[in-house]
Amino acid sequence: MAKKLDYGYCKAAPMLEWMGNKWALVVFLKVAEDGPVRFNGLYRTIPSVSEKVLSQVLRQLYTDGIIDRKLYPDVPPRVEYSVSEFGMTLLPHVRNLIGWGRDNFEIIMKNRQRAEHDT
Repeated sequence: MAKKLDYGYCKAAPMLEWMGNKWALVVFLKVAEDGPVRFNGLYRTIPSVSEKVLSQVLRQLYTDGIIDRKLYPDVPPRVEYSVSEFGMTLLPHVRNLIGWGRDNFEIIMKNRQRAEHDT
């Protein structure tokens, strides 16, 4: 994660940090859609993400309690990721935000084109 925001100033800072990571929402939603899912399965379904970045994002989402990580004592060891009970409380809000983005996509693109034309 990048430089930390001031937690004393903004209680939403931890959430804003991982939402600001371009891969965090993608990983969260893929785990929600496909979970429980193993690392390689997740890696194959997200184009362009590197293994290192995927690992970092999973670690941060796990640390914050958004996803669960279950280690099976198989040989070789098997790890599965799923959305935690706490993460499930976030899921409807993320889906609403995505819905808003889809509903307003054309307006946003039109505004961007207008801004490019104005400069």
